[in-house]
Order: sequence, then C-alpha cells, then structure tokens
Amino acid sequence: MPKLFPAPLRDGYLVVEGGHRLYFAEYGCRDAPAAVVLHGGPGSGCNTGMLDWFDLSRQRVVLFDQRGAGRSAPSASLAHNCTRDLILDIERLRQHLRIERWLVVGGSWGATLGILYAACYADRLTGLALRGAFLASVREITWFFQSLKALVPDAWGRLTYGWAPLQKQDVLQSLTSLLHNGTPDEQRDAAARWGRYEADVMQAMTGVEVSKSERSGEARLGKYLLQSHYLSQRCFVTERQLLRSARNTARVPTIMIHGTQDWICPPENAYRLRRFMPHAELRWVVKGTHTPADPAILEALQQAIHDLRNAV
Repeated sequence: MPKLFPAPLRDGYLVVEGGHRLYFAEYGCRDAPAAVVLHGGPGSGCNTGMLDWFDLSRQRVVLFDQRGAGRSAPSASLAHNCTRDLILDIERLRQHLRIERWLVVGGSWGATLGILYAACYADRLTGLALRGAFLASVREITWFFQSLKALVPDAWGRLTYGWAPLQKQDVLQSLTSLLHNGTPDEQRDAAARWGRYEADVMQAMTGVEVSKSERSGEARLGKYLLQSHYLSQRCFVTERQLLRSARNTARVPTIMIHGTQDWICPPENAYRLRRFMPHAELRWVVKGTHTPADPAILEALQQAIHDLRNAV
C-alpha cells in the first residue's frame, strides 16, 4: 500500500514574473521552524515522499515546483526560465509565506540552487542541507551521457539505439535537438529514451528494481524539455561561479551528505565543494548512492535535517 501523507496546511499558486505560476504546499506544524525543499532535475518537481525527510510534528515544510515543473504553470514553459529566475523565485516564495528564515534542503540540482540562493540571501537561512551535490559542470554532463557507458553499456546502448555515430558522440545534444526540433513522435521517443536511461542507471547503481514512471507521456516530455533546456545551456552558471558562490555561504550552517557510490553526481563533487565551504560538515555515506530512496541516504538526510533544526 502506498504511504499516506497528511493534507497540506495550505497550497496554492504564487504568480511571478514572466507569466509563471508556482505551485506550493505547506505541511507539518504551522508554528514550527520552517524548511523549504528544492527539487532536482531540473524539471522533476516535488512529491509528498519528500515529507519522509522531516519530523512534521516539529517542522513546517514547504514544497514547491520550479518554473514549468510539476504542477506549476504553464507546464514546461521555457520562456523566462533560467537559473537566476529560480533563485529569485525562492526568495519571492519566502516573502509570500511571511517566513523570516528557513532551512533550505536541496539534492542534486536542488543543491546547486541551494548554494546559489544561500550566497545571495544568507541572512534568510537557518541552515543548508545538501545531498549529492551537482556542480553544473561540463565534466559531470559528459560523465553522465558519455563516460557512464563504461558502467552501464546495455543501458547506454538502449539510449542510443538506431542512432548514427555522429549522434552518439554527443548524446545530450542529440536528445536536445530531438526534444526541441523533432516531430511529435521524435520528441516522445527522445523523452522515453532519456527516462528509461535514468531508470536503468538508477537500477544498476542501487541494485534495486526501479518501477516504471507514473508520469504520463506529456508529463515525461515536459520534464525532459526543461532538463535539456537547462543542461544544454550548462544550467546558466559555470562551475567557477558556483564555487565562488559556495565561498559566500560561510555564515550559513551547512551539512553536506554524499554517497561513496553515487554514479549520478560523482563523489569528486563533494571534495571540490568542500574546498570552498570549509565551514560545512561533510558526511560520507559509505556505499550510499544518489537517491533518497536509498535507505542509507535517507537516514543521513533525516539526521542532517534534524541536526540543523536543533542547532537553531
């Protein structure tokens, strides 16, 4: 039976610049310290399973879908949708909800946003919890779409099946071209290939069978339109800029957790990031992978959130 989560304290839409409406929902204890979750992707959206990370009797938790993602509208809109827009949206949401300061929790792409937001609005954070940090680098993108073939040759073969050799030399560019310029059938096929590849990598990494996505074809296409939009533009931020931002978070209590067997965001990322965030506590999860569905990662994330909340 799927786990049942409480109804939100309230939910709704926040209208922001560029014609976007951000869906948000609040859970837990209204008068408790607040936390916000920055989802990954880009384009994945939030889900109520994220509430498992928190003690809802002692926390006020805000989930929201970034521009074009999840239940935000218009769906999969790429207009006025870049990293700077998302950072400003986080602060607009805090102000809209009249939250003075909050704990920011972000994993993967959400960790990228968390660092950039914390650098701009350090005084508005009580803490920063980063899981499996993504540094928005060419190195990582090349690793995932090209070099990871060495670990998952069958999955990579399915991803690129029927493609010409030139298409296989730059998988992200090939997927992006099909998603944004292809026929409707080519767009759906590219989204399906990408989604299947992610699931295959996750299954190979964790050793646990990954259930088929519950997303409809249109929702899956929207997710990968957004993700290709960001990744093909190197997420509108360089790794150097991100690391400079990380240095500017020195006043924010920070815990980083990273799995030693994370194939999505390699452990090297944690070492690079730690050099620019000496104030942060780095907690390695031995044999941990990338996803909070991994029990070891989930436990470490819950503990990090607990410790940051109690440190206030």
